[in-house]
Parts: sequence; C-alpha cells; structure tokens
Amino acid sequence: MKRENYRVPVWFAYTLAFILIILLTFGALHTMGRSTIWSLDGIAQHYPILKEFYQILHGTAHQSLFSWSWNLGLGADQMTTFAYYVVGDPFSYLIALFPANQLELGYTLLTLLRLYVVGLSFIALAKQFHFRRGGTLIGALIYTFNGFTFYVSYHHPFFLLPMILFPLLCLTIDRILHGHSWLWLALVTAIVLICNVYFAYLLAIGAALFLFIRYFDLRIKHTQLPKLWQLCLRLGLAIVLALLIAAVILLPTALAMVTSSRVGGATFANGLTWYPEIYYRTLPDNLLTSNGTIYYWATIATSGIVLIAMVWSMRRFRQYLAINVTLILIAVGLLIPAVSATLNVMSTPSNRWLLMAQLVFGLLAATLIDHLNLFDQRDFWWLTGVTIIFIILIWIANGFIFKFRDIQTLLYVIFFMFVWLMSLILLNPHHVLQFKLGMLGVVMLNTIAIGLSFYSSNYSGAPANELPTKTAEKWSVDYFDRADQYLNRIDHSFYRTATSNNYYSMLTVGNDIPMLLNTHTISSYYSVQNGDVNTFNQQLANSQNSMNNPTSDVDTRTSLLSLLNVKYLFARQDDVANHQAMPYGFTQLKTAKGHAAILKDRPVFGVGNGTGTAILKNKYALPLAYTQSSQITPKTFNSLSAIQKQQSLLQGTAVTHKIDGLKQATLTSTTHQAAYSVKLTSEPVLTIPDAINYRLTHNIKKSMSASVKTNLKPSEAMKYAAATGLETPSATVQKLLADNQATIDNNREANQHGLKAMTSDVLGTPQTYQLKLKHPSRYQKTELYLDLSGITTTFSTTSDRLTQLSQQSKLAGTPLSRGEKTANWRSITNSPLFDAYTLNVSTSGGKTIFNQLGINNLSDYEPKHHLLINLGYSDKVRKTINLSFIGANQIYFKHVKVVAVPYGKTYRQQTKQLQSTGLTHQHVTNNTVEGTSTATTRRILTTSIPYSKGWQLSVDGKKQATQVVNSGFVGAILPKGQHQITLRYQTPGLRLGLWLSILGVSLSLVLIAGEIAKWYLTRVQYRR
Repeated sequence: MKRENYRVPVWFAYTLAFILIILLTFGALHTMGRSTIWSLDGIAQHYPILKEFYQILHGTAHQSLFSWSWNLGLGADQMTTFAYYVVGDPFSYLIALFPANQLELGYTLLTLLRLYVVGLSFIALAKQFHFRRGGTLIGALIYTFNGFTFYVSYHHPFFLLPMILFPLLCLTIDRILHGHSWLWLALVTAIVLICNVYFAYLLAIGAALFLFIRYFDLRIKHTQLPKLWQLCLRLGLAIVLALLIAAVILLPTALAMVTSSRVGGATFANGLTWYPEIYYRTLPDNLLTSNGTIYYWATIATSGIVLIAMVWSMRRFRQYLAINVTLILIAVGLLIPAVSATLNVMSTPSNRWLLMAQLVFGLLAATLIDHLNLFDQRDFWWLTGVTIIFIILIWIANGFIFKFRDIQTLLYVIFFMFVWLMSLILLNPHHVLQFKLGMLGVVMLNTIAIGLSFYSSNYSGAPANELPTKTAEKWSVDYFDRADQYLNRIDHSFYRTATSNNYYSMLTVGNDIPMLLNTHTISSYYSVQNGDVNTFNQQLANSQNSMNNPTSDVDTRTSLLSLLNVKYLFARQDDVANHQAMPYGFTQLKTAKGHAAILKDRPVFGVGNGTGTAILKNKYALPLAYTQSSQITPKTFNSLSAIQKQQSLLQGTAVTHKIDGLKQATLTSTTHQAAYSVKLTSEPVLTIPDAINYRLTHNIKKSMSASVKTNLKPSEAMKYAAATGLETPSATVQKLLADNQATIDNNREANQHGLKAMTSDVLGTPQTYQLKLKHPSRYQKTELYLDLSGITTTFSTTSDRLTQLSQQSKLAGTPLSRGEKTANWRSITNSPLFDAYTLNVSTSGGKTIFNQLGINNLSDYEPKHHLLINLGYSDKVRKTINLSFIGANQIYFKHVKVVAVPYGKTYRQQTKQLQSTGLTHQHVTNNTVEGTSTATTRRILTTSIPYSKGWQLSVDGKKQATQVVNSGFVGAILPKGQHQITLRYQTPGLRLGLWLSILGVSLSLVLIAGEIAKWYLTRVQYRR
C-alpha cells in the first residue's frame, strides 16, 4: 500500500520563507541597535500617533477618539485627523495588547504583521487565478519583498495596507466576472473606504483598470460573462452597500478632506510637464536595485526574474495581452508626471501608485514560473538582447562608467544567476521541477539582498536614518526636557504653548510629540489640516505656513502668538542666556523662590537639541474666547498688508460679510517702514591682488600656498604676482575679472534704491548683502520684519555649472583635463538643484532661515513669491540686517521692505482691553467651551477655535448661528447684556454616518444570511 505524498500548503512554505527573510533583513537593522522608526516622519508622525492611539484605546489619553482634541495644533477633530493613519487600520488596534513600555516593539511587530499579510493576500488572488504552487509561492515572495515594501516598512508602514487590500479587490471583482456573488466586493470595498480615503481613491482607479482589462481579456478568451447590465448592477450594488457600511468613518473623513488645507493648495504635478533628467536616467537601475536616492517615489527594486518574465511575456504579446497592456500602462505612468499627480489625488507627482504595479510584477513572475517548460531558445536570444540594452542603459546612467555600490553589484550578479538558470532550462527541459526549486532559492536570495540594501549598514546609509532603540520612547517624554510636566503642575487653566523658532532644527515641517504631552502646542504635523486655519495663516503671510502644518509657531510673531492664546513659550536655554530676540511681553517664568524656571537638558541621542529649556510667559495672551465691539469688513481687511492685518485684529474682528448694526473698526496703523541702504559684504574677485589671493587659496598644487597667509592686503599680495603667474595676467584672467566686475557693478546699480537682486558672480559664488538701517534708534523696542515680494529666481543649468567650474580652474591657474571635465559633468548631473534654495537672514538678535522646497518635494512644495520674515523684537538698537543665500544663481525681488512694529503702551492697552472681555468662569473640555459674556452693546464673539461646522453655539440655552471670523475661526454675533455661552462640538457627519452604517451592516447581515441559506440548500439538494 503506497503512502500518499504530503504536500506542504503554500501558505506554510510562504511563512517559513517569510521568517527567514525577515531574520536576515530586519534582523540586520536590529543588530545595529536601530529601530524601524524613521528619524523623519516615523518619529514626527507615525510613532506619536500610534502612541496616542494606544492611550485612547486604554482610556488614558486626554480625549476619546470621537471628540475634539486641543492637542492637535490649535485644535481639530480627533477621529478625522487620525483617520488617515490608524482609525481604519485593523492592525493598529493590536497595539493595545502591548505593555505601555513596549510600544516601539509593538510598532515593529505590527509592521512585520502587515508585511506578512501582504503575501497571504497575494496567495488568495493567485488561487482565484489557478496558479500552481510554485508560481504562487514565488509570486507571493516577490509581491511581499521588493523595494517598495521595504521602503514603506521603515518609512510609512501604513502604506502596506493598500498592498493587502488591492489583491482582495481584484479577487472579488474577478469572482463577479465569473458569476459569483457581489457581496464580498462590497465588504472588501467597505474596508478600503474605512481604511483611508486616500487609499480608497488610489485603489478605486486601480480596481477600475483591473475590471476593464480583465473583462476584455475574458471576452477574448470566450469566457462566459454576466450581461453588461447585470455586471453594472452588481458593481453598483456593491459600491452602494460599501458606502453605507463605511459611512460612520467615511462621511466625517470625506467632509474633513474637502475642507482641508490640501484642497486646491498643491501645485498640480509640482508644475512639471516632464520629470528632471536624473529621474529618467536612474529608472532602469531602480527596476532591480534600490538604496540610492529615490526620486518621486519611483521605488521598484523587484526581483530579477520579473525582468526576464517581461521579455518572455512581451514575446507572446497576444497570448498574454492583458498583462502586457498593463505593463505598457505602467511604463507610460512612470514617464509622465501628470499621471502620478492624478493618481496622487490631483496633487504632487508621487509614484506611490507603484504599490499596485508590484502586484502585476508578482503575477507576471508567477505566470513564467508556472510555464518554465515553454521557455525556448528564441526567448533566450531576446533576453540576451534586452540584457545588453539594460547594461548599456546602466552604463549611461552611471555617467559612462561601470561604478556600482556593493549591493548593486550583488543584485546584478543575482540577475545573471536567473539568466544562467534560464539557460540551463534550455539544456535540461525535463528537469523543470528542480529548476523551480532553484528559482525559489535565487528569488529568496534576491529578496534578502534587496532588504539588506535598506537595513544593513554594510550596504547602505539608510540604517543611520532609523532611530536607535528606546530613543522614540525617551524623546516622547523628554521632548521639552519635561517643562510640560512643570507647567501642568503650576497651571491648571486652559492655555496654549509654542516653541521659539530654533528650539528644534528639524527636516520635517513639524513634530507631533507635543500632542502626547498635553501642552496644547499650536504647531501640528498631519496630512489632514483645517483649510480655514490655513487661510488665516496665508492671509497673514506666516512664513512657516505649509499644507501639513499651517500654523507651525507663526514665526514667533508677538501679535499672532497673543491672538492665538499662546500663554507659554518653550525656548532654548542657551538662546535666553545669549539674549536672543524673543517676542514682546514674554518674560521668564519664575519659580516659587524667584529663580528663572530652567529645565535642565535631558539628552536624547541623535535627536535632542543639546540645551535645557526655558519657559517664557506671555502677559498679553488673549483668551480662547473674547468679544469685540467693532467689525472689519472683507473689503477693508483685504486692502491691508499682512502686517497691518495682524495688528488690525487687535482693533476689531474680521468678518466674512458686513454686519448691519455693528460699527466698523477705526484702524490705526502703528507700523513704520524703515529706510535702508544696500551694501555688498562679500569679497568677489575683481582685481589682480584679489586674483593672487584666490590662487594662493585655491591652487593647492603649489607648495607655497600651504605656507602663505591668505587674504593678503593688495600691496602684500602683489609680492606673489610672479609666483602665482599673474605678473602679466593672461587675457583669459583679465576677461574673468572684467566680467566679474561688470556683474557686481550691475548688481550694485540694481540695488541702489533698495534690494532688488541677489546674485552670484561668474565663478558661481553667491554674494552676501547687508541692509544698513537709516536712523536705527527709531526702531528700538520694535519687532522688525523683512517683507520680500515678487520673488523670482534663476538657477544655473548644467552648462552654467560646468562653465563656472572651468572659470574657477582658470582663475586658480590649475589645469582642467578632459577626465576632470567628465568627472565634473558626472558630479553635476548626479546632484541637480530642483529649484530649491535657502535664504539666511540675521540681525544682532538672531538668525532666520527660509528654505524654498524644491520640485522634488512631494508633501509641502509651494513656490513662495512673497515672504514676511520676523527678525524678532528687541529693546536694543539693530543697525544692520545680513542676507545670504545658497542654491539659486540669482534671486530677484519686486520690493524689499523693512517694517518695524512698535510694542509698548498701545499694544498693552489693546490686549488688556480684550482680555477683560473674555468669558468669565470659562470652562474648557474636549467638546465644550463654556462661560459667561457680559457687554453693554452688541458684540462679536471672537475665538481662536479653528472653524468647523461641528461647533454649535447656544446663548442662554438657545441655538445661534456661528460664522467664520478672522479668516479661520469660530465666531458669532452676541446681543448686549449678560449671557451664558456654550460652544459644543460634534463631528460633522458622524451621526448621519452612524445611522447609514447601521443600515449597511443590517443589510449585509441579511444578505450574508441569504448566501448561507442558499449554500445550505444547494448542499442539501446535492446530497439528495
């Protein structure tokens, strides 16, 4: 009697392979003492959000999930803000199972769990498509482990969710096409809608393309399909039911999204018609390798067998028409920025949609593995030709040299191992099973190599970008050196906080850790931000404004901090000790013994700011809710400059339409425009002595340059004229000096009546400038602003940059060989400028840095044509403002004004008056603001509560309409007299969404019961 052969289930084999690959890839990161928390968005967004979610699930947070939170910047809806990250992610709820001191471990394990389920999802789809075991297993590994999944696993782990859901969407659509129930599509679609609105948008397009291609593919194959009207009806019913089920999350989230800062805020495709040249040049390399610089999220790094499968499939174009058409669509999508921008919700040209392309690659590889016996000699010759072309493209991309990183070399060796295996198949066509096992081994080696390109310090610098273990937990407690705990002990009232401009120097536009500390910090960093708050910041020209962080710390502007109810400012201890400029009215908080409240530095390796924290208290912070007696009409408000708008809000409330019966504010401007002259402070090379100094500094091949003191006076420099070859300057040197002189002269002339242009000289060196204030004593006790309008820039082309290097060489007197020119070209083309620049502005009171993000930024790219930079308040005389820049070749301005805003008696009177109109007996909870208002005239209730239709006002228990005031906040008209004011919040759309979801779930249960009954009756009938 023969024993039946036991076949290991595919999921079990996949599990074993998964464990091995994870140990060798993520394990490499662990051995370096690094976590999977990225030092940018990982610690700035994902970890603090997950930790807050943990506290919400355990009931230890400062609010529930379905409430307003004052810890989300100026305040926001908790659920709709978190819906982008954790609310619809079923894996995030598992964090509740971990101990509070093991959240970093939970963060990592949940990432790995998501990654594991990615492969299970592929296996389910492969079963629907009737792939064999070998193809299914290899396809699952390729879909699970590639450049995209490894990249998002340590950058944005929640992006693994759509990779789980997309195969399930395709599976349920395919079942409908084969005549099965539409109910499963409804359930999967509901999960997608609950998970994330952005993912729903992206996957909807992907699912529609799959439906279209698969439908015609099955028609060509003469598969029996439902009638078109039946198909449309079933799909329509599935979508309607999904919308009903998901409504409790989807409806409030969608309402928040359509009024968010991103709607209409992004420049479509960053203004690109085509990507920069370097993007196209690096695409071939990105197909198989990774860990280099990733442009526009074009991270692919799939298995080498996929490239072979592409060649094999394309040679059988009609036979595999559906998948070949899909490959062509993927290729076109990769080439055109408008495609990626459209798939990225009509915003930036981010190729995040490649997560769906990875499914195509996995299915393509599975198809080849299941048909290895069909690989013939012609396939091999085609593969040889494509390989040669591929090698040539890589050679061109590397600047006409074969210079690879170690991991690149390894991945290309693995690719040739695949090619070698394919050649062996031709020689031994009867041993396909053995070759499948060989393919599995090489595929696993390939995935491990791709993983190591991200997680091993031997092959990549990426591990250095991951936080050391335990760092995230420590920083989430010691972010403010525990100054937050000090404040919570001494002040039990409602207050807001902010940080001084350079408290932390971060590469992200914000950090959400303060959310965990109950400080009500006005800065926030989320993908869904209040559009009205964004409008307010743009109206007042907040230079720190961005789509993901509209308010930031309002550039530490005195009036704005007071208007936004900021009572405390966290500042660096060293800045306070060095008397750096701080906002007016902020004084150091004193302890009970009269000492300055300084919290000693609590160092956090790699992320701390290296100094203690000083707490400054604002004596003039306005209440959260107060009243104004005067209105500022839209016409008047819009006619003011940004600084005038800022100051006017202390004199009246800006309304959206003129209100009858309410007086208009009589606005008095206290701002002064300061006259100044422009001085060039850099030292361009203009004369022969300058050129001698330049050669002594830059001609390092001359032994004398090492012993000669540079920056010699002209008379001393001329002593080295013969030694530097400039006793009789060549015509080339004389022309360079003349061209430089002309450039500087033209620039000086342009700036004769105010700063109009900042330029680089002919050597490509950006010049530095100084604005010298006339009558500087007039601007003591003021907050100085630099107002730059009509900003345009020019950037050096590749040719310009090569010319500048050539001119530097000529002036230095050093030879420039053909090889060095080639090396220069290679270096320049591999480091494009992307139209980004940095502007540095400094005074004796401090320094401000503005970074114009480049066209390669995919989150916050906004070309700034107007900047209002706060130079800070000072009691002392400031005589000069220094400016420098890097990145651009020239920066041009229509106007550059220095504006002084005095702070003294008038400001104190205005703020004290408004403080007296604040609600008495004010009580603030998550969803309510209550208090008593007393006034002898009709007044405007003015708040710094971000406007939302969810805020409902009642006056003495009677509902009253609210309106937008001050361009972004909740306000209303109050009658004279004493009144009990109650503002109560409820998430817009939540109640209706709940009833719709109840309806949807009820219908689903009825339909599921019907399906079960139908199945049971069929079984009974079959048995009979």
